[in-house]
Amino acid sequence: MKPISSLLVASDFSADSQHAMQRAALLCKAAGITRGTALHVVETGLLDHLRRLMHLPGEVESTLIDDAMKSLEEASASIFERSGVRLEPQVQSGKSVDRIIEAAAEAELVLLGAKGRHLLHTNIGSTPGRVIRQSAKAVLVVKTEPVQPYMKVLVAVDFSAHSRRAVEWAARVAPTAPLYLVHAYQAMFEGKMKYAGVTEDAISEYRRRARELAESEMDHFISTLTGVNKARIHRMIRHGDHPAQTLVRAIRKTGADLVAVGKQGKTLMEHFLLGSVTLNLLELSPCDLLVTQ
Repeated sequence: MKPISSLLVASDFSADSQHAMQRAALLCKAAGITRGTALHVVETGLLDHLRRLMHLPGEVESTLIDDAMKSLEEASASIFERSGVRLEPQVQSGKSVDRIIEAAAEAELVLLGAKGRHLLHTNIGSTPGRVIRQSAKAVLVVKTEPVQPYMKVLVAVDFSAHSRRAVEWAARVAPTAPLYLVHAYQAMFEGKMKYAGVTEDAISEYRRRARELAESEMDHFISTLTGVNKARIHRMIRHGDHPAQTLVRAIRKTGADLVAVGKQGKTLMEHFLLGSVTLNLLELSPCDLLVTQ
């Protein structure tokens, strides 16, 4: 499988973005990534607000950019001293999400910290959620302080082309880790059957057949994967009405330190559902989150 060639890590100098830079360095070493860029964006909206409140001179923007470059160079130098990986520092001004997406055009993978430094951006999933929605690139949201390469990866699969790419990306991001493929199935209309007075035995049989179908689809899905060592794959079929919560339970059971999910599902309805699952995982997942296109 082709290794990842380049990554972009966004930094606002928060603790979480520092963790993202550390993860970027680990990925460069573990996944053979040869080009990494660290980007900081000086928010023009914040600049305009400060100008109105404090009557700052026009050259304040260039001063802030120079100060940000100095801080980013120091952060990159610290990463190099500890890991031997060099992240090229880059500072721009504008709207953070817009500049991150523009800079990501030159990279295969985008890394972000889960939370930002400023109070306006501390709600988890704000900037990461907007980048995930708007970017055409794979996005890795770093939620924990990295201490080693990824050791166990859980991949949410619905047997679509998007979940196939999630498996492929998981294998590239964690080249030696076991991959736990999790499918959360639902027995359609099970709740309505209960209200209609269908017996528990009949509902149990209906659920058993739904599980057998899910297992059959999982077998076929795995058999058609290419470029992924099948020996790395472990399958998990789980019944649950709330996919995000089902995935979180699977994360805790396996001890996974990364969960990967495709951005879209097989149908339009699943696209909207998966969007809510992704946002829920941004909040609920105890580990890092990889969202692929």
